[in-house]
This record gives sequence, structure tokens and C-alpha cells, in this order.
Amino acid sequence: MNKNSLFFTITIFFIVLIITAHLIVYIGYNITKQQQIDLLVTKYMKTFHQIERKLFKGKRPPPPPAHLINKNENSFIYPFRPPPPPEHKKIDIKSFEKELKNYDLSLSNIEISILEKYGTLLSKERDWKLFEYKGYNYFFRQTPFSSFIIKDNMKLDKKTEHIIILTILFNILFMAFYIFLIKKLKPLHSLKNNISKFSKGDLNIDTSCSGKDEISAVSNEFNNAITQIRTLTQSRNLFLRNIMHELKTPITKGLLIANMMKEDNSKKSLEKLFFRLEYLINEFAKIEKFTSNNISINPKEYRVIDIIDEALDILLLDSWDINLEVNCNKKLNVDFEMFSLVIKNLIDNAIKYSDTKPKVAIYENHIDISSIGNKLEKPIDSYNKPFNRKYETSQKGLGLGLYIVKNILDIHNLNLEYKYENKTNIFRINY
Repeated sequence: MNKNSLFFTITIFFIVLIITAHLIVYIGYNITKQQQIDLLVTKYMKTFHQIERKLFKGKRPPPPPAHLINKNENSFIYPFRPPPPPEHKKIDIKSFEKELKNYDLSLSNIEISILEKYGTLLSKERDWKLFEYKGYNYFFRQTPFSSFIIKDNMKLDKKTEHIIILTILFNILFMAFYIFLIKKLKPLHSLKNNISKFSKGDLNIDTSCSGKDEISAVSNEFNNAITQIRTLTQSRNLFLRNIMHELKTPITKGLLIANMMKEDNSKKSLEKLFFRLEYLINEFAKIEKFTSNNISINPKEYRVIDIIDEALDILLLDSWDINLEVNCNKKLNVDFEMFSLVIKNLIDNAIKYSDTKPKVAIYENHIDISSIGNKLEKPIDSYNKPFNRKYETSQKGLGLGLYIVKNILDIHNLNLEYKYENKTNIFRINY
């Protein structure tokens, strides 16, 4: 997928959005879970303190031995192991269980080893641990005098399952919206492909859409434009073909009349004239194919010198009408007729815009057609377009020469290079 594509950008956006949503849910769940754990621990510790105050109400412990009092901090110092609990700290188990029931708690006989092995440790400190086991919370409390496990009889909600369901719903929602958005933009992808075909000259495309959004509106308007262009192109092609057909009739009649004439210079001149007119008609047919992008080539290997001879024949010129320099017997794999048209147009331009003979030089890697004259006023690319120069008022041509040259060379995967040296215009075909 193209990284600059709109579809790629949307896909990356949704991937980031889904990952972000999962992170938010995960972080929020953990924060909430930790808050709940803190609340539970606070609840259990507070409950124990309340029960102790109630059970030992009115019982004051005797003062501790003098050697266990820290005079600076007024606290107990236990040497190595805590002493056994005094009488006033002994808890009545039945009373303790009865008080726990008031808080929906109970003493558990489960072993701490089982909780540590099979339960989930939620949190712990130096003197307590909180476990989750089989859907209940178990609070392990350790004091200097005793240790016990309290079971919270409130059944735990399956919050993890809720989080998983919520995450799945998020994924379904994002994926549904992503698919909906891609489907809405799918006509844009088809429109792009059709525009690419249209740029290559394919007018037999249909970009109409049945939707009512902006993309469908653009597709329908583009389809209307293609329909109009198709109609105009067909009308133009029909017009050109009719003109060429009508022109061929008098040319054919002229050739018949010229053949019936006596052999003299007038007959030869008329034959050359009618052959020239017939060639021009065929050249206009090729131009029509170029403008409609409806042309193909038949490449074979030919000598460059033979191609130049054919170009001179088309121009009704002889070899002494140009300065020909042959440096090698180069062969090219080209369409003979088309490449002859390239050389013909370049020589024709060199003759029209110079008062001296043009020079044609054949080299191993290129052909040069040069002539003395003024430098081109604009970059060469400006002259590679049809009717894109000052030819409306020119009497020397229609400005199609370089346009035809450029198109034929593009089909052959060759390029035309221009440079101006020593008052000489040099057109070079690299191969």
C-alpha cells in the first residue's frame, strides 16, 4: 500500500486509535483496581480496630517491664521474638466471629499456603496480605501475638469479564466504523484508477456512482465530462476522416491525370506534388492517432542511413541537399516508418529556420541534426506541445513537428536533447 495514500493514513489512524483505547481501558482498570484494594484494606483494618476496641473495652493492660520501654520514644522494644500475649490480649474466638458477622466477614480455616499457591495476591505489606480465591477476598493478618485469615463473604463481581466485553465492544465499534469509512471512500479509489486510464487515452470508462455524497458527486461530474469528451473526440475523428477521405479522391484523380500526360518536367512536378499531398494526408492521419493516443509500433532492426534516406524521400530531397556525416554503420531497433518521420520533421525544421544546409551526423550513441540559426526562445519542453508556440501567425508550419517527434521517441523509449553552440541549433537523439 502506498504510504502517502489516504487509505493507508486512515488505517494507521484506526490502529493507533484502537491501541490507545486499549491502553486507556487497561490503565483505567488498574487504577480502579488499586483504589478498590486500598479501600478493602482500609475497611478490614478499620473493622479489626473497631472489634478490638469493643472486645477489650474497660480492660487496661498492665505496664510493660521497665527493660522493654524505650525512654526516648516511649515504645516497646522486643528482644528478638515478641513475648506471648498477656491475658488481657487473649481474644474470645466466638465473640470475635460474632462481631465479624456484623461486617459480613468470617474467620477462615483455609491454609495460607493454599492461598499463596492457588490464589491471586492482590496486595501485601509487612504484616498483612490480600488474596482473591474462588471469587472471594481473603485477608491474612499477622500480629506479634497471633495470625488469622478473614474471609469476605461478599461475592466478587466479575469485573475482568466486564472489561474484556467492553474491550471487544470497542473493537467491534472501531472496526465497523473503519469498514464503513473505507466503503464510503472506495469510489475514490475507483475514480483514481479511471482517471489513470483516462490519462492514457481510454475514453471507454464509466465513473458514475449511485451514492449521494461528495465523492459520488465528483465521480458523476467526471463521468459527464468523459461522456462529452468522448462525443467531441468521436466527432473530431469523424470530421478528420471525412476530410482525409474527400482529399484523397482528388489526389487520386490528379495522379491518374498526371500519368496520362506526356513525359516531361511538368509531369514529374505534378507527380511529386500529388505524392507529397498524399503523404501529408497520411501524416495527418498519424497526427490524429497521436492526439487520441491510439497508435502502436512495429520495431525491427534497420540501418540509420536507410532511415535518413527514407526521410529525404518523404521531403522530396536529395542527399546533396543536406550535409551528411556517417561515423559508423549504426543499426536501430525501431519502427521504420515512424522513425523516418522523426528524422523528416527534424530535417524539415532545420531547413525552414535556417539559410544554410542542415547537417545530419550519425554516431555510435546518438544522431545530431544541426543548423545555423537563432537560439530557441523557450526551453525545448515548450515546443514539445502541439500548437504551443507562435505558429498561429507563422507561415512555415503548424508547430506539430517537435510534438510528433516527442511522441514517437517516447514510444521507442528514446529522448530528444537540444543545445545551442557556436550559433548552431543542435537536436540530438540519444539511443
